[in-house]
Amino acid sequence: MEIKQNEKDKKSKRYLLILIGILAALNVGIGYNLWNKNKKQEVQITELTADKVQLEKDLQEEIAKFEQLSSENQDLKGQLQEQNAALNEKINQIKVLLKKGKLSEADYKKAKAEIAELRSQIDNYKAEIDELKRQVQQLTDENSGLNQELGSEKALTAEQARTIESKNRTISLAKRLNAGSISAVGVRERKVFGKKEVETNKANRTEEVRVKFVLNKNEISDAGEKEIYVKIIGPDGAPIANKVQTTKVDGTETLFTEKKIVDYQNEKLEATVYCKKQGDYPKGTYTIEIFTEGYKIGTTQMILK
Repeated sequence: MEIKQNEKDKKSKRYLLILIGILAALNVGIGYNLWNKNKKQEVQITELTADKVQLEKDLQEEIAKFEQLSSENQDLKGQLQEQNAALNEKINQIKVLLKKGKLSEADYKKAKAEIAELRSQIDNYKAEIDELKRQVQQLTDENSGLNQELGSEKALTAEQARTIESKNRTISLAKRLNAGSISAVGVRERKVFGKKEVETNKANRTEEVRVKFVLNKNEISDAGEKEIYVKIIGPDGAPIANKVQTTKVDGTETLFTEKKIVDYQNEKLEATVYCKKQGDYPKGTYTIEIFTEGYKIGTTQMILK
């Protein structure tokens, strides 16, 4: 009986050792999987951290360009008041986004798109400064010529006419409207428990693009009804339009996606335009441009995944 008991004990020990071996192997496998997962997460975090550093560098470069342009053109501060406010607002929005400790992939893409839009706005800002400076120089040259021709009444009349025309052009530029706080987002209608508009960044769920903006205050602009045109350019670079409809922008006919008539009374005016296309929206980056009275007043971008 004692021999049988010993053999039984030996078998139990073997089974126990086998079980311990199996459990040890499982622990090794689980530990490796956890280590591998953590390693991948560390790599991803490292990459996003490096991307964030680059974004912060890009933002500082754009801020430096803006501050230099603003500092060098203090004499145009009055004409550039609205543009300065819009650019400062955009810069603050990006700073808030980058203040997060760790950026998600979605945060990184949004910040990158916002910086690209800021870069475009600063380029437009520089172009407007160049145009204003050109006009000031033109007025200076015309005044200089006027002083040289005072001996002739005919020459004086001609120069005065040119001066008046130049001033009228400057006034016309100052009267132009400007759109700020522009946002564009895909939307769909949720019909569960009543109709409700829902925002989405998914291309296959987008039914319309909602474009919101503010017409900034301009006390010298002509008040009254304004036709606002919205043009959406798809990821392939082609304008989105359900039918051939055009408007003149800087003297050239251009397609637009949708238009809306608003009553502008020289104060800030919020407006929303919904744009819908035939068929599905493809994935990618969309550019939204806003026009009125033959010139562009603002632009932004939107990403659909």
